[in-house]
Amino acid sequence: MSRQHSGHARHPPQRGFAMVEFTIAAPVLLFLMCGTVEFGQYLIQYSTLNDSVRNAARYVAGAALDSTGALLQTGGAWGTIVTHGQNLAVHGNIAGTGAALLPGLTSGQITVTQNAATDNITVTAAYPYQSVFGALMPTFMGGSIATNYTMTISTTMRAL
Repeated sequence: MSRQHSGHARHPPQRGFAMVEFTIAAPVLLFLMCGTVEFGQYLIQYSTLNDSVRNAARYVAGAALDSTGALLQTGGAWGTIVTHGQNLAVHGNIAGTGAALLPGLTSGQITVTQNAATDNITVTAAYPYQSVFGALMPTFMGGSIATNYTMTISTTMRAL
């Protein structure tokens, strides 16, 4: 007499192991995903701020020389150029209209300076990073990671 083969291989009891593995791995995977999203957000904001500061520096450097092309602007003319540069860095246009390129970015965070000895124009931005998760990112192990960071970007160009 022969035994009938049911087609099912015998396995040792493993019920519940998948749930245990998931319980161990899920917090690690969630933390890695949150970190990836946060890092991506940081890179986007850094790139946007860097581009806007560079554009503002290019604009100010092009407008900084007086009509003779020999001296840097002073007085009211310089004040107008600085305001236009700050507006360009914040809003993407010299009129200062529309929404800011980054949330919470203001013209007070943009400084424009000139060095008459070298004819250099420097535009600097100090922008507090806006985290996806607010001021603190949870670690799933109790506690949190601070995400409050000020991005400081500076570009120097020679007046044209």
